[in-house]
Amino acid sequence: MNKKRIAQLLGVTASITTLMLATPGSAYADGIDIGWHSRATGHCLFWARNADGTFDLSNDAICWGTPDQGGGWDDSQNNVSAQTGAYWTEKPHGSNGTVCLASNGQGQAYLENCLQPANWNEQWEEQWVGNGYNLVNRWSHWCLDGNGSGQMYTNPCQSGNNYQVWY
Repeated sequence: MNKKRIAQLLGVTASITTLMLATPGSAYADGIDIGWHSRATGHCLFWARNADGTFDLSNDAICWGTPDQGGGWDDSQNNVSAQTGAYWTEKPHGSNGTVCLASNGQGQAYLENCLQPANWNEQWEEQWVGNGYNLVNRWSHWCLDGNGSGQMYTNPCQSGNNYQVWY
C-alpha cells in the first residue's frame, strides 16, 4: 500500500471518529445514580421519600449530590415492555428499582410503583434537542415539563421551551 492510500484511509478513520463523537446518543445509557437538570432553572428533577414510604416529585431544589434523597436517578432499559431500544425507565436511586417516573397522559407526572414489565406510561424516550434532551413519555408522546415553582407535569413538546429540556 502506498503512502497516499494510507493517508486517505487515516483521513477517513479520523472523519468517522469525529462524527461519532459529535453525534449525540442516549443521555445516560443505563446509568446508575445520574441526575437530570432543568435547562430553564438548573435545578434537579428531584424526588423525596416521605415518612409513609411514598415518593414526591418536583423541580424546585438545587442538586445536593446525595443520591438516596434528591436528584439521583437510575436510568435503565431493563424490564421495558415492547423494547425498541429507544425507551428508558427513570427510577429514584435508593428505591431499589421499585418506583418509576410515570405520566397518565392527562398532563400529570408522578412517581408510582413500577409495573413488571414497565408499562408504556413508565417509559421515556430521550430525544436530543441541541442543548439537552426532551424526556418524551412513550404513552402520551408529551414531554416532561415543569415550572419555576417546582411543579412537574407533561405537556405537548414545544421547541424552545427550556422547561422541557433536561441535561
